[in-house]
Amino acid sequence: MGRLAGKVAMITGATSGMGAVTARRFVTEGAQVVLTGRSAARGEAVAGDIGENARFIAMEAGDEAQIKRAVDFTVETFGRLDCLFNNAGAVTHSSRLEKITTDQFDYEMSALVGGPLFAMKHAIPIMRQQGGGAIINNASTAGHRTGHGPVLYSIAKAAVLHLTRVAALQVASTSIRINSISPGCVATPIFSLGTDMTQEQSAASMPIIERELAKITPLGRAGNGEDVAATVVFLASDEGRYITAQDIAVDGGLIAGYTPAETMEKFGGMHAALQAELAKMNE
Repeated sequence: MGRLAGKVAMITGATSGMGAVTARRFVTEGAQVVLTGRSAARGEAVAGDIGENARFIAMEAGDEAQIKRAVDFTVETFGRLDCLFNNAGAVTHSSRLEKITTDQFDYEMSALVGGPLFAMKHAIPIMRQQGGGAIINNASTAGHRTGHGPVLYSIAKAAVLHLTRVAALQVASTSIRINSISPGCVATPIFSLGTDMTQEQSAASMPIIERELAKITPLGRAGNGEDVAATVVFLASDEGRYITAQDIAVDGGLIAGYTPAETMEKFGGMHAALQAELAKMNE
């Protein structure tokens, strides 16, 4: 029996990247899982590939009505809700305050802060009635230090860190545990955003992303989805039963090591390498 045997989880943003890997790991550990995401075709394909213990429902991360529908669907499908992993992401890549638009602000804050907030709003009453549960919010090293992400993304992830602490203390007496993780230097195609790469080119550039992230990371290698999934499984399982209101950095030592200026310089080197790769692809 796995560490999550008998548990039911809902994972947002689970059609690719860290979310998809975590969904697979949850099922391997014995859980039943509902995946959410915007792409129905991709979501149905991922859930189908995982097997009968996975289901998919389309959901926009910042839409409260759709979030409630996904929570209700999880309970109707599998009978309960033991774990919520708020993983869905969004980024507009505006790097300067003076260039941020109202639409960009509304989009990122709605998805990155409103998404976890409203998912917790609708999951907590169910978990309270069951006698407990575990919620994990996906933050970022960008929420801890400057130079790790675009302006809005960084601000939103800092808000997720504090939202986690506030929510955790509100429900601690009900045996609902709420924690966050802060990935950093985890190799995903998100790092090629802003380079004009197509989805196919972004996937092909992954070895370059891994190579450049290894240069940035004190441990000397890029992180991957399994590193994140292992941490989420721990927090969701009974092994993490005495941990709440905490953040775990899954970053190979990144936020402990470099100053913001050094980090920005190193990320700049990675983006320059990606731009050079894009030029070669387009020759």
